[in-house]
Amino acid sequence: MITLHRISCFTCRHVRSIRFTRTIHIESDPNEKIIPLSKFDLSKPLIGRTSAEHTAISLLRPDMPVDSELLKVAIIGAPNAGKSTFVNRLMGWRISSVSKRPHTTRHRTTGVLTDANKQIVFLDTPGFIAPWRKKRHNLEKSMILDPHSCLWDANLICVVHDVSNHWLRFKLDEEILKCLYAHPDKEAILILNKVDSIKRKRMLLDVTTVLTDGSLNGIPYRLDSPYHRNGELDMERLFLKTAHEMNIPLPKTENDIQKERLLTDMKEYEKKLLNIQLENVNLDLEENQVKELISQHEEKGLTLEQLSDNVSSHIPYKSMNDISPFEFKKDLMETTNWHLYYKKLSQIRLFTRDRSTWPYFNQVFMISAKKNQGIGAIRKYLFSRTKSAPWIFHRNFVTDQYPQEIAEMCIREKMLEYLPEEIPYTYLMTNERWEIDENDVLNITFLIYPRAKQLKRDVSVLLKNHGEAIKLISIEAEKSLKTTFRCEMTEKEIDIYYKTILNLISLAGKVVCEGFSITKRVETKEGAADLVTEFDQRVEELLIKNLREKFPTHKFIGEESTASGIKTSFSDDPTWIIDPIDGTTNFVHGLPFITISVALAINKQVVLGVIYNPIMNDLYSAVHGKGAFKNGRPINCSKQTSLSLSQILGEYGPSRDADILKVKCKNLQVLIAKVHSIRAIGSAAMNLCLVAEGACDAYVEYGVHIWDYAAGDLIAREAGAYTCDPSGAPLNLIHRRILCAATKELAEQISPLLTHIDYPHD
Repeated sequence: MITLHRISCFTCRHVRSIRFTRTIHIESDPNEKIIPLSKFDLSKPLIGRTSAEHTAISLLRPDMPVDSELLKVAIIGAPNAGKSTFVNRLMGWRISSVSKRPHTTRHRTTGVLTDANKQIVFLDTPGFIAPWRKKRHNLEKSMILDPHSCLWDANLICVVHDVSNHWLRFKLDEEILKCLYAHPDKEAILILNKVDSIKRKRMLLDVTTVLTDGSLNGIPYRLDSPYHRNGELDMERLFLKTAHEMNIPLPKTENDIQKERLLTDMKEYEKKLLNIQLENVNLDLEENQVKELISQHEEKGLTLEQLSDNVSSHIPYKSMNDISPFEFKKDLMETTNWHLYYKKLSQIRLFTRDRSTWPYFNQVFMISAKKNQGIGAIRKYLFSRTKSAPWIFHRNFVTDQYPQEIAEMCIREKMLEYLPEEIPYTYLMTNERWEIDENDVLNITFLIYPRAKQLKRDVSVLLKNHGEAIKLISIEAEKSLKTTFRCEMTEKEIDIYYKTILNLISLAGKVVCEGFSITKRVETKEGAADLVTEFDQRVEELLIKNLREKFPTHKFIGEESTASGIKTSFSDDPTWIIDPIDGTTNFVHGLPFITISVALAINKQVVLGVIYNPIMNDLYSAVHGKGAFKNGRPINCSKQTSLSLSQILGEYGPSRDADILKVKCKNLQVLIAKVHSIRAIGSAAMNLCLVAEGACDAYVEYGVHIWDYAAGDLIAREAGAYTCDPSGAPLNLIHRRILCAATKELAEQISPLLTHIDYPHD
């Protein structure tokens, strides 16, 4: 917990206890001695819990195969573009801090992803900022240095661009453009992030065309069609393309002459620049800052491969809006120290200040890092770009950050989320305690010092609403650390969640019973057969309100809140998935097959499920790995393997679309000819419970939602049943279809008989 103390100045004491489970436990040495490698579980990637563990892991020799391949990727972008979220998604591991506020990442972070013989090293960096902003906002040197230093180490550059910013979506940041000009020989790809925020997807094509200047690798890709977007023939473009294809020389245009003149002036300026003393150079940085930059970087050769001068061979149809960086990179970049590099950036500014595009990207990807959309394609592409080279790290090495750095990062990240204005940027933080006790619990204490000049104001913010901000920071930081260190949830925590929902679902059951026998106000949602009553809404409101008070950082997916237009997403955060009344049509007509279904998912895996039929007073429940129960007694499925002896559950669902109904009727017709009987009771959750307790042998349905079957799926699996997608693929909770059978053998007999229906995902 967090307590407040008076220690010289006001101090916020941050103390959390986190339990870890691993195959082999390592005792922390108070003197931080190097841990013997024999004590490590090297069967999987891991992050050390102490400095000693981290050092031991870092010293592991790369266990690379003879055909090892390597790729070093620099992740760059403007502040708050989503770089860290992107890296975390690529890694499948939370190694970088993430918040809604800019400048969350304060220094370069290294993440390592290894698969088979390929290793990718990700270099996550702070957002690019102009050097003059460092002094204005009192930012760390690392926020200026690290983005540049990682570019020298990288083989490939990922430029993450925020398309949700309507002010800046059509231009690249000037600092990023300067770096692309400084490293034109390095492969670069453009990542358009936050595409989920764009309603008109056509705009993404426009953004791509503008940012790439209609070219990839310098080759125009819009010349395939000699037409304007409005369908009219572009005679100039057609003429230039034809002349180029026929190798017809054309006279130089005014743009060509201006371009050559600018290049000549630039070369003359470059000659002068090389002879100017450092103290006479007018840079974006101050003199002492440049000297600091020089002293903090090793000299690195910047010699680049020789390329032909494109100016001498005029290409008439080439865009005249820009000068290719390859035309001057030899003169510009032949230097061997960082002092000249920063002078070069100032020179490059002459070419970038009126430009906002880069026509030499190799690929363009469109993603939503927050929703984990499009990440797989980028990961696959990056693995395809690895080159034969020795690995840098052991295959189980994850990040270069010490555990204390990770913890501080997590706390500061949550402070950015929950503290207003500039407060979280100005606090000082020190680590007072870091030890693993005899019960293998990691105990962490951080001292957070508010500003002395603003002590009264900061204290009032921290203590507002009985210290709610501190509590939220503590809970969220602990959750983030658990995700990073890959520790499992303790039984005690699960037990708290389980007891809480049991109490609440009992109260919700009373609301359902209250409305069961009376006339109800009935409304429709997506169709005439998709009903909702005021009792659905009351039950969901009761559950969410009380769960949110108890667990303020948890997320919620509810049937009625989703139907009302509230946007929800299935994320890694602890998420309660609620169907307040599954079987609303039964409820309206007085049939007793009614359930309240609640599941808790963490990291998108359901860890507990509770289904309650208040009319029959039957409570089904399951906790992952603990078995399934009905009214406190263990239940098991039938273990039926014969299709002809099976009793199958199936539903028509609320959709009255003729094509969908035709397929569903066909499926039931095929099944009824081969099984013992077919039943339909109007509740997905109840169907899964009946399979779990052995009353029926299988259940199949298309068009259900995540709230219909998240809890029932866990209960059925814990009872020994087999669940999958009706196609036979692994079950995905957001794909809106499910096949549950008493045995895998039975499921494999049912699946080939079905005609599958694809629904939009939840």
